[in-house]
Amino acid sequence: MSTIKLNIKVSEKEWVEINHNSTLLINNITLDERKQLQEVVFDNLSDKDGAPLIDDLTVAKFTIDEKKTNGKFRINFNINRQFCCSDTSSCQSDYIDFTFTYRPNFINAVGDFVNWNIEN
Repeated sequence: MSTIKLNIKVSEKEWVEINHNSTLLINNITLDERKQLQEVVFDNLSDKDGAPLIDDLTVAKFTIDEKKTNGKFRINFNINRQFCCSDTSSCQSDYIDFTFTYRPNFINAVGDFVNWNIEN
């Protein structure tokens, strides 16, 4: 398990929109933050065959307290693999649950990635 911290920049207007449509949050996750997510996932996979990459990020299960300052959300994603020797590919769905605190212009989110594959 690895912890990941994201400091997602959001304007006041975007924050209001995200409160009404949480799927918009994914648009505020920068390329650097996406790379950070990729690194955490990759580092925690025991099987790195097929050069796994995360893709198709979506936000789900967005909840927020009455003061609109603390909450939770989930980032769902696919782990795609392309095996060059056999010319095949595979895809597996996974997620990271985050808790967050909102302060003007930023969502400070902390989540833990858990590799759910059982290794024998």
